Amino acid sequence: MPTKTTPNPGANPLRQTTSQLGSAATARLICGALIVALVGVLGVGCAGSEDVREDVDPGDTLQERARNGNLSTSGLDVRKADLNGNGEADQWTFINDSTGNVVRVERDLNFNGRVDMWQYFDASGELIEEEMDLGYDGLVDVVVIYSGGVVSRKMLATAFDGTFAIQKFYNQDGQLLRVERDSSGDGAADVWEYFEKGERVRIGWDTSGDGRADTFDQLN
Repeated sequence: MPTKTTPNPGANPLRQTTSQLGSAATARLICGALIVALVGVLGVGCAGSEDVREDVDPGDTLQERARNGNLSTSGLDVRKADLNGNGEADQWTFINDSTGNVVRVERDLNFNGRVDMWQYFDASGELIEEEMDLGYDGLVDVVVIYSGGVVSRKMLATAFDGTFAIQKFYNQDGQLLRVERDSSGDGAADVWEYFEKGERVRIGWDTSGDGRADTFDQLN
């Protein structure tokens, strides 16, 4: 069964999202590194800013986001930041007026005027989830879920269509436990890869269509 894992997002998210990202040069490096790293995970390329679908209004496609999160600004103080130094805001940090805690951070990763990344924080200010639109079309392609400050699960839409064909599960030590794949595109996993100490040890397939692995290859 899956447990949890990955890098600690830091004890003070406000410092992380505003002070550390204060300079344009640092911000460009951080955003660029983030996109490159995530593209490496997906194994596919991202669309450029010129590929944005003009007919897509992100406000109309929020129901297609995995979290269906509350993007309300009620009771929140919004702090804007210009990460690339062009005079336009590309990061918005939402802070609870009564507690002073960061509730949400939104970023425009490719500086085209649209939010492409959402970070959500719990009441203590701990990062609990990230959503990213790496296809820049209004659909979320990557969801990272945190527990106790470490990654517990990743959901990847490899076709940039809002459908999560791959899910990765981790334990509390940061090790990959299992990968589930929907190879047929019917919305159900049909391939399971099992890992021990970072090594893939077994693969299972659903050959009967009942949603369970019934054929296995033992690798180690």
